[in-house]
Amino acid sequence: MRSTVYLKVKEFVIEHGLISCGDKIVAGVSGGADSVFLFMVLAGLAREYSLSLCAVHVNHGIRGEEAVRDEEFTKNFVQGLGYRCEVFCKDIPGLARDLKITEEEAGRRYRYECFESIRNSLGFDKIAVAHHKDDQAETVLFQLFRGSGIKGLGGMKPENGNIIRPLLGIRRCEIENALLMENVGYCIDCTNSVNKYSRNIIRNVIIPYIEENIQPAITERLSGTAGQLRDIYTYIDTEAEKLYKEIVKEDNGICMVDVGIIGKEDIVLQREIFLRMAGYVAGQCKDITSKHIGMVASLVCKDTGKKACLPYGMVAYRNYDKICIMKEGQDVQVQPGNNNIIDICVPGKTELEYINGEKHIILFERMDRNDISHIIEKNYCTKCFDYDKIKFMPQFRYPENGDYIWLRMDGSKKKLSRVFIDSKIPASERARIWVLAEGSHILWIPSMGRCSAYYYVTGRTREVLRATLCTEGEN
Repeated sequence: MRSTVYLKVKEFVIEHGLISCGDKIVAGVSGGADSVFLFMVLAGLAREYSLSLCAVHVNHGIRGEEAVRDEEFTKNFVQGLGYRCEVFCKDIPGLARDLKITEEEAGRRYRYECFESIRNSLGFDKIAVAHHKDDQAETVLFQLFRGSGIKGLGGMKPENGNIIRPLLGIRRCEIENALLMENVGYCIDCTNSVNKYSRNIIRNVIIPYIEENIQPAITERLSGTAGQLRDIYTYIDTEAEKLYKEIVKEDNGICMVDVGIIGKEDIVLQREIFLRMAGYVAGQCKDITSKHIGMVASLVCKDTGKKACLPYGMVAYRNYDKICIMKEGQDVQVQPGNNNIIDICVPGKTELEYINGEKHIILFERMDRNDISHIIEKNYCTKCFDYDKIKFMPQFRYPENGDYIWLRMDGSKKKLSRVFIDSKIPASERARIWVLAEGSHILWIPSMGRCSAYYYVTGRTREVLRATLCTEGEN
C-alpha cells in the first residue's frame, strides 16, 4: 500500500513516535471504513517495523443480522491479510441498563475492556484505534457542550498510555477515497445515520450546518485548536503536578490543602490542583466537570463550614484554613483553627478547649429515630437533635450578636445574651463559651447543657443527629 494517504499516516506515526520496531499491537476493527483502513495501514507498516498484529471485533448485539454480517466481513478481511481476529459479543443495551449509562458509553467501555483483555492475554504492547480528524472535531464540540475544561477541549491525544491513534492526522473523506482507490470494501453501520446518539447529532447535523453557514474548514480548525490546547495543557499539567506534590496532603482517602497557600496561586493552577484532589478521592476524573471544580475553587473565598457536593458521593469542605475533599459521611477529626470556628463532620469527632484548659471530645453520629432509647435521649452527656430540621451543617463557634435559642416548641425564643444573664454567667466568660450554631440559631450550649426546643426529637422525627460529650481520654 503506497497511496498518498498511507504516506501521510506514516509521517504522522513517525512524528509522534506511535510505533517502534517489534511492537505488538491489538487493533480494534469494526468493519467500517475507518478501522478497515487502519488495519491495512498497520499491515503495511508491519513489514517495515516487524510488527505483530491481532484484530479485535466487538458485536454489540444491537443491529441483528447486519451485526452478524459485519462480524463475518471483519474476520474474512483480517484473516485474508494473514492475521488473527478475536470476536466478542455483548448485549450492550442490557449492559447500559444495568450500569445506568447510555448505550454509547456502555459500548465504548466494553470495547476497551475487550482490547485490554486480548492485549494482556497475548502479552502485546499497544492498542490501536481508528479515530481521525473528523472524530477529533466531534470530540472537541462534545466536550465543549458538556462543560469540559482545557484538558477535555484538547480532544484525543495521538498516544494516551498504551492506546495509539495513527489516523488522527487525516480526514474521513481521505480514508474513503484511499479505500476506493485500493478497491477495498467495508461495512456501513446504519446506526451512524440515526440521530439518537449525541455524537451522531454533532456529526450529522451540527458540523454540516457550521460547514455550510459559518466555517467550511471547521473540522481542520477544531483539530488545530485542539492541538494547541493540548500543548497548553501539557505545560499546565507539568506545573500543577509539581505544585500538588508540594502543597497537598493525601491521607486515607481524604485530600486537603491550605487555603493561604492555594489562594496565592493563579486560578488556572488552583483548578488543576482541585481536579487532582477530587480525582484522588474518587479514583477517577471522568464526569468531574469544570463546573464542579469551580464550586470547589469558590470555597477559597468563603467562610468555614461551606461545602460543595461533587460526583461519586464526594463533598468539598472549607474547614478553617483548609479545603478538604472526601467521601460524604467519611469519619474525620476536625481541629479548631485560628478563627475559632469549627465545622463538624458527621460521623466525626470535634475537640473543644475551654478557657480553663479543660478539653472535651464530642462524637457526632447520624442515626435512625428508632435506634435512640429514652435513656440515651435524656442523658446529660448525650444530646439528640432532629436531623430533618437542620438545613445547613452546624458549626461550633463563640457567641455573636443576634444569636438566639428556642425555649419551647411553640416558637418562643430568647436572645443568647439574655440566657447567659439569666444563668448568671460572668460577662468576662460569655465571649468564650462554645455554642453549636446553625446560622444565628443556637442548637446547643455544651457547657450549660442547654438545647434549642426547635431541634427536639419528636414522634415525627425520622433521623437523629446524636452528639456525645466526652472528657479528654474517654473517646
